[in-house]
Amino acid sequence: MKIKSTPSFKRELKQLAKKHYPINLLNDCLKAIANNDKPTLQKIKGHALTGKWKGYREFHPNRISSNKNQYDGWIVIYKFEENQLILVLVATGNHSILNK
Repeated sequence: MKIKSTPSFKRELKQLAKKHYPINLLNDCLKAIANNDKPTLQKIKGHALTGKWKGYREFHPNRISSNKNQYDGWIVIYKFEENQLILVLVATGNHSILNK
């Protein structure tokens, strides 16, 4: 599966790294999405979004770690591109990004 990131996602991820978010957890989460690993997807609460975000999905990367509380509100929004196995990372941050 090919993974693309939007420029805004890259910017947001860089900001989270400066705030010491455990961004290394993203790799395991992305592998779970690519392999449709249902137990891990349940653990990271991978689900579809509704409303103006219909067609997108989100997950909570920190729920894969043992320290779930500190960054529990951290989400990553993504989508799959047309009939291709291309994962497009769209946004990351807390739930307030859903109101943008």
